[in-house]
Amino acid sequence: MKTDELLEKLHRVDREYYRLEKILALLQWDEETCLPPRGVEERAEQLALLQGIAHERLVSPLVGQCLAELGSTTENPRGDEGLPALQRDFLRVVRRAYDREVKLPVEFVSAAARAEGLSQAAWAQARRTNDFSLFLPHLRTMINFAREKARYWGYSAAAGNNNLYDGLLDIYEPGLSSARISALFIPLGERLSALLKKLSPPPPYPFLEQDYDTRVQEQFNHELMDYLGFDSGRGRLDISAHPFTTSLGTDDVRITTRYFPRNLLSSIFSVIHESGHAFYEMGLPAELRCSCLADGASMAVHESQSRFWENVIGRSRPFWEGLFPVLSRYFPTQLGQVDLDTFYRGLNQVRPSLIRVDADEVSYPLHIILRFELEKQLIAGELAPEDLPGRWREYSRRYLNLESETDSDGVLQDVHWSMGAFGYFPSYALGNLYGLQFRAQMHKDLPGLESALAGGNFKPVHEWLADRIYRWGRRLEPSELLATVTGEQLSTDPFLDYIEAKYTGLCR
Repeated sequence: MKTDELLEKLHRVDREYYRLEKILALLQWDEETCLPPRGVEERAEQLALLQGIAHERLVSPLVGQCLAELGSTTENPRGDEGLPALQRDFLRVVRRAYDREVKLPVEFVSAAARAEGLSQAAWAQARRTNDFSLFLPHLRTMINFAREKARYWGYSAAAGNNNLYDGLLDIYEPGLSSARISALFIPLGERLSALLKKLSPPPPYPFLEQDYDTRVQEQFNHELMDYLGFDSGRGRLDISAHPFTTSLGTDDVRITTRYFPRNLLSSIFSVIHESGHAFYEMGLPAELRCSCLADGASMAVHESQSRFWENVIGRSRPFWEGLFPVLSRYFPTQLGQVDLDTFYRGLNQVRPSLIRVDADEVSYPLHIILRFELEKQLIAGELAPEDLPGRWREYSRRYLNLESETDSDGVLQDVHWSMGAFGYFPSYALGNLYGLQFRAQMHKDLPGLESALAGGNFKPVHEWLADRIYRWGRRLEPSELLATVTGEQLSTDPFLDYIEAKYTGLCR
């Protein structure tokens, strides 16, 4: 076949796979937001069927033939040098997915999808009822599936290493091993722990302890999304047990949050965080639509966007100069007598929290280091699933000097392990690192940025991100993207310098 024919056949399969993945995402979104409890088992069967069909599309002999004839091999995934750059990037991503999926039997893929659907429902019930025993058998199942998947890919559980875990990390962070992540996380944890000890305890902020009508919170969050520039014609906001973003297509990106009457900031910052994910998805260029390239470079790069919007933008004083008067109008009784400086200090108080998504900027990475250590042990077989709650409390004392009274506020608080997403958690802390390196470059390129933010003008930010990051989709590996944007390698220094400068000043 001619080159154009080969590429068209490969693109056709890729578009089918992409659309099947979006249908799966829709079923999963529905399960997380509004599926009736008795619909769980049938939904699990639907997910298993569709995941099997998608898998078979990707590993069909036609895909292998087209890749080979286009010169794409495992050693040379980008194919023939004479192909256009966009097509070579496309071949690299297809080859990577094909090489992984072709090693997985379709029966295994379907069984894992079925187990995931049941596991997520069991986790949600366990969290609601604070009953870890309801989730425990499903946790064992998901750990076993994760280990088996890594084995199919050729990773081993040799004594003294975490090769199985490295195989799972590679799903989310191509090219980063657990050893490399540890080399970043050890000094990160040490400097953050040292900073926590130096900071003065925060004063009480009575306005944060009041009741906030959740219906009014929801009304404000819709105005907040408009303020940020979220296109409601291409996305929506719903409620779930754990905030998340899912892309059902470039023009259908959905985010969720959750509401607590006595925690106003929780829903606000989860909306800002998830909007950051949504902006990335909505900002991908038209030439990448309905393609495997229409995604983030990695989960850490994706998290760099959500963490950037949530913290660097959302916790900055200029951001609230324009927005605090709006929030005060929604809650005049609670906030009418609160000035901007007090509010700013309150939302940036450093007070380690049991709940990861509500953690302050200083202690948040310690939550991730805690989970990174635990899931390495789970996958390596060094920690039995039934012992996880006790080990969680031990590590919470070690890293956060806190201990949860309930498993709902401890080991059950995150959805990821119920999804089998072992290896995902490091992306959050790595996202902080990427985000602050991107921020440093953005401030060089946009010297008037603070004034724009104070005026509620986010156009320069959106345009910079679209031009420097979104435009690439998955065309570049994470390290290539970082080098292209900043000329640097991944480092903890920009993040730590930012944190130490900000909070040393705030917590005097």
